[in-house]
Amino acid sequence: MTERADIHSDDYRPTIWRTCRVLANPHRLACLRVVIDSPASSVDEIAALTHLPPNKVSMHLRALQSRGLLHASRESRWVRYHPQPDPLVPSAYPILAAMRVALRLQRDPEVLRTLTAFTHPRRLTLLRCLQLSAPLPEETLSGTLRISPPALWRHLRKLASRHLVVRCGEGWRLHQRPSRLAETFLTLIALEPSSNAPAASP
Repeated sequence: MTERADIHSDDYRPTIWRTCRVLANPHRLACLRVVIDSPASSVDEIAALTHLPPNKVSMHLRALQSRGLLHASRESRWVRYHPQPDPLVPSAYPILAAMRVALRLQRDPEVLRTLTAFTHPRRLTLLRCLQLSAPLPEETLSGTLRISPPALWRHLRKLASRHLVVRCGEGWRLHQRPSRLAETFLTLIALEPSSNAPAASP
């Protein structure tokens, strides 16, 4: 028999999934790309390169800054943005470093697809369960996350389509070769405090 773990979504600080929600937007991703490629760009300069209205660009940049991924400095009447992580946000440095690499090596749709795997706190909990003990059957995962089997299946299907989990016999385990960007988020999830893992099926 399997044991039910006591790992809940509330055990996780919201930084990772909320940061991924901010990043998983094609316009914000385009703005971030410009700032990475052309540090110290102003809102108007970024707007010209992304073909977005300046007021929208300003909103996107503030959202990225709120997650600790950008630093804003004032130069006369212009505000310029720099790809500098906020030292008060521990996850900002590894995430920004991984985004630099991903945006250089991958197309934006591929990066967005990876990011959407990490935009829900229950998926983070699910991935953490599989980091601690795997393979795990759906019954155990459903009880651990305290969600219905249909809801669990939706999360598993999304993670599987992004090459983060795979079915293994009667259970599920992590994919052995995630993308470099996905690996960064998996590492951050692993560093989060959690309680005991569920026991694997015999």
